[in-house]
Amino acid sequence: MHAGGRRVGTLPVMGTSTEDTEFNYGLLLEQEKTSQLLFELLKELGVNVEYGWELVDTKVVEARADENDGEETYVETVIRRALLGDNTAPEDNMLIGGVDMYAEQENKEYETQTVRSKYLVACDGGRSTVRHKLDIGFSGRTLEHKTLMWDGICETNIVPNGITAVTGTNNKTMIILPLTNGLTRISVEAGPLSPTEDISQTLRELTVERFEALAQEAAHPSTFKVLSTTWLTCFKINERRADQFVYKNRIFLAGDAAHIHSPAGGQGLNTGLQDAHNLAWKLAFVLNGLVKNEGEVLETYREREAMADRAIDVSSKLLQRNRDNRLIARMAMKVLFTVGPLIAKCFKSFSFAPDVSMLKVRYHENVLNRPHDSQPVPAADYQVGVRAQDGVISPIATTTSSITDEKSSVLTSMRLHDLFIGLARFHILIFASDTHLSSATALTLAHNATNFVNQWRAKYTYTSTLQDGYTDKDLFKFHFLITSTSASISTEKTIQSLSQRQIGEGKVFLDDGSMIHKKYGFEAGRGSEEGGIVVLRPDSHIGYRVNGLQDQAWKDVDQFLSSILASQLE
Repeated sequence: MHAGGRRVGTLPVMGTSTEDTEFNYGLLLEQEKTSQLLFELLKELGVNVEYGWELVDTKVVEARADENDGEETYVETVIRRALLGDNTAPEDNMLIGGVDMYAEQENKEYETQTVRSKYLVACDGGRSTVRHKLDIGFSGRTLEHKTLMWDGICETNIVPNGITAVTGTNNKTMIILPLTNGLTRISVEAGPLSPTEDISQTLRELTVERFEALAQEAAHPSTFKVLSTTWLTCFKINERRADQFVYKNRIFLAGDAAHIHSPAGGQGLNTGLQDAHNLAWKLAFVLNGLVKNEGEVLETYREREAMADRAIDVSSKLLQRNRDNRLIARMAMKVLFTVGPLIAKCFKSFSFAPDVSMLKVRYHENVLNRPHDSQPVPAADYQVGVRAQDGVISPIATTTSSITDEKSSVLTSMRLHDLFIGLARFHILIFASDTHLSSATALTLAHNATNFVNQWRAKYTYTSTLQDGYTDKDLFKFHFLITSTSASISTEKTIQSLSQRQIGEGKVFLDDGSMIHKKYGFEAGRGSEEGGIVVLRPDSHIGYRVNGLQDQAWKDVDQFLSSILASQLE
């Protein structure tokens, strides 16, 4: 933070522990570069992105009950492309989250196609044509302020250190973000919208000189001068969310078409990518015939609606924090940035990590997030729908020497999340503590786990040509976690056998200090509770959990999976 021409202080934005995530730091990457990376990956996978088409209309055509031709419900979409020139619509990309429709383009000839598809995912932005055509409400508000955003090279005596908030003598705030290639992005307040103001006209009349003047006012008494400009825009901010993300289980809204807000906190693109991730594996399961009830599974995409509300709330609070010009608020912010670095480790609330990292995302209960029918509901941090926690684990050495032997006991440590590779895989975590690792119980546990997983693999199968880190296409991978370091356990034949298995095939890992057990709500050590099983969805959220490792616990997991998945053996 800079105020009054001097640096007030610096706070860690992502000050979280490596216990929570291996990536306990923040990175800024322009959306353009993210899009290019995804585009290149699609190309490698044989998917061609065809630009220039404009969606004109879409609807769900429902099959009639008296039809005998076997036709099912489908989506019918009309698209068009200009024969000459480009398809840039008037005012395109000028309003962030505007809800007005594109104006019709005159004096252009188009080619038109009607496309029939099983499903349609609307990622067509804040002014989504799909959302309008389906008459889905876009509830929320439009903020009264307008903002200028600029990319380029500038000359200033302000030395940015990461995300830099600058408050000048006019008490308005300018945000400076370092970009790649020596560029800088700056957003600056441009005052309230007047009742009669046409922001399109404001944008047409916008000049670099106007931006430079506002930036200099916000920076004063520091100096600021534009040297070159690559992009300049003006926008108003909407905070809105579509009233529904799922339309007749055939059309789905994602990204800005589903939710819009200010750029504060970097929630927009990241939330949109999570929308896509949440929906993609469910569509894949449906298209591959892997689910019993297509409608039930696709309906669970609604769990993203609460995440959109959360993103809007986070962005709104961060934006308001920057725009609060009251004297008390300004003084409180200066005090925070002055003393915060000294006590940040004691007060995690000074870190923005819990808000912007999305590590605490949790989905509500539904067919994919099902609590146990009879066991007590665990604490909130361990319930179904919670994102899988991470932490450090270690493979156990395949040696007959003591597990406590410093040189041979433990191989290189790794992260629990490193196990969760693979496209559309369920991962089964088996928390064995050290209670079940005597000669007899360890053998029984290994037999049960292997037997049930093999049954599931036989019943629930799919085919794919995509490479994801495994040579097979098994839908299930399973992993044992133990806490014991005793010599008697290390030489136990069953444990030695499990330690030699491949990752995903029931390999055993050491949870040193029982940290992972605790993160998933299981006690560790002899005389403790009976361990348990956690089923992770393909997107690494807890779908089901059960206390215990006896036969009934495995039957409970089997019942959960069979309630969702369609057996290929029937």
